[in-house]
Amino acid sequence: MIPVLSRAQMRAYDKHAIHQCHVPGVVLMENAGRGAADVISAIIEARSAGRPGAAGLPAHAAHPAAPGHAPQRALWPATLPSGGGRRAGSVPPPPNGRRDVEDARAARIRAFPVRHVPSPGQPATYPLLARVVVVCGAGNNGGDGFVVARHLLARGAEVQVFLAAPSEKVTGDSRINHDAYVDLGGALTELPPGAPLAPLEAALAEADLVVDALFGTGLDRPIEGHLADVIGVLNTATCLCIALDVPSGLDADSGAPLGAAVQADETVTFGHLKIGLLTPEGTRLAGNVHVVDLGVPDRPILAQVGHVAEVIRKETVGAHLRPREASVYKHQAGNVLVIAGSSGKLGAALLTARAAMRTGAGLVTICTWADAAPAMESRVVELMTTAIDPARIEASLDGALAGRRAVAIGPGFGLDDRARAAVDHVVLGWDGLKVVDADALTHFAGRPEALATARGCLVLTPHSGELGRLLGRSARAVEEDRFGAVREAVALTRAIVLLKGARTVIALPDGRMFICMAGNPALATAGSGDVLSGMIAALLCSMDPSAAACAGVLIHALAGDVWRARTGSDRGLLASEIAELVPGLIASLAAGSDPLSM
Repeated sequence: MIPVLSRAQMRAYDKHAIHQCHVPGVVLMENAGRGAADVISAIIEARSAGRPGAAGLPAHAAHPAAPGHAPQRALWPATLPSGGGRRAGSVPPPPNGRRDVEDARAARIRAFPVRHVPSPGQPATYPLLARVVVVCGAGNNGGDGFVVARHLLARGAEVQVFLAAPSEKVTGDSRINHDAYVDLGGALTELPPGAPLAPLEAALAEADLVVDALFGTGLDRPIEGHLADVIGVLNTATCLCIALDVPSGLDADSGAPLGAAVQADETVTFGHLKIGLLTPEGTRLAGNVHVVDLGVPDRPILAQVGHVAEVIRKETVGAHLRPREASVYKHQAGNVLVIAGSSGKLGAALLTARAAMRTGAGLVTICTWADAAPAMESRVVELMTTAIDPARIEASLDGALAGRRAVAIGPGFGLDDRARAAVDHVVLGWDGLKVVDADALTHFAGRPEALATARGCLVLTPHSGELGRLLGRSARAVEEDRFGAVREAVALTRAIVLLKGARTVIALPDGRMFICMAGNPALATAGSGDVLSGMIAALLCSMDPSAAACAGVLIHALAGDVWRARTGSDRGLLASEIAELVPGLIASLAAGSDPLSM
């Protein structure tokens, strides 16, 4: 299990460790800071070795050799290996003013989404020949920054700390580490409100990397004024930016920026993943995420504080993909009905049905309107078809549903009155396993409570626009609080709700929530969601519904990652190509091998 914690749970985690397990807070801060220093040291070393492409940097990015040491190579834009082979993550965002050199922009290509760093971290060759700026706040995140600064200083880096507050505001454990850094000879410049930021700008112009230690997970108010100005300076720097715990300004629960927010290239988070890091916006602001432990056993503390979600693991999905018996026949392999398509929208039905076949269903039938069925029949070979008579909608559907194990309903089906009658009959009345997508979801806009009365099991697969219509809000409002929106949908519908997008979320009626860390923008292609619906419908034939939803999401996302690894592109993937990759991914996951080595 890879647990994900909320702000309150992480606060309770620290409190339990301090008060119940008698681990002093200053020890937790030391462990966090040292773990971050280990990660930063390894990043510096990787970039010093020029892995890959050290050319084309500003002149300050390469330093003259120290006596007895080989010449220092540029730190930017090589990437620290993740330990799991070459792996592509999110694409570089459009230019946003944060970087103004092509090498810096290119380096924002993600090499891995999340990396768990074993204690005591990653070794590096010392001394570290790098210029590091650490920007601290007055709270505990600033205390973590002082620990990082002290360790990097001890390892030979040229370190300069800027404190964005008067020194007397630093108290408690943070004060201990402030004093330790200063008394060991560390350079410190105070930047209290009203102070000019020119010294920080000048230091960043000469730095190889900057560490953001302004605010951690405790932030729950918008950043304004002086501190917003400090963040603005960080975001215009061209050096590598590494955030501690979460990028300053990111809401640790919702993943939304609270006013100004730091745009980090790497984030070192402490103890466990924070849920706000796993939203599309959190991912954009955090960059690559490294998780370092706090030097305390997890299990007894997590048993007390709990966790809000789990990351879907390949090993867990692979365990559900058991080999079939030699005697299996097509009806046992899975009998799926796809109720989809209409005149002009037959492709959606075909994509859904073929995806179900590629995911292992033994028999798939497309059920569509009588006026569209002839055109459909001319385009299918392995698939069967059946027609809905508009004059006998319920009877037609009952005949088609007989003997089916699972149904996928909605893609391209239509939004007229006859489609609504058909959707209500199947979704609310049929006592079976149903994947409800696209037009079928839209028919419940403004009446999500009706889904709670449905017979059988429902898996809803909305994107943010469809979920917004269901809940009566905008897609933007859903994206601003994806976890809150998906929980509300589950409460209203009593269904499994799968909110699609970067970092797809699956929420269950029993309160559990799962997050998919795989996938990339290549999956943003017409018909991609239709393919996912067909995949989940096929998996429902052999898995528990929650497992089928998680497996479908992960395999679908991995298909995008495999395609990108093969082509090197973040665009151009066709939805039909996703389905073609599924059998190989299933075989790889079932065997316990890395799908990205396919």
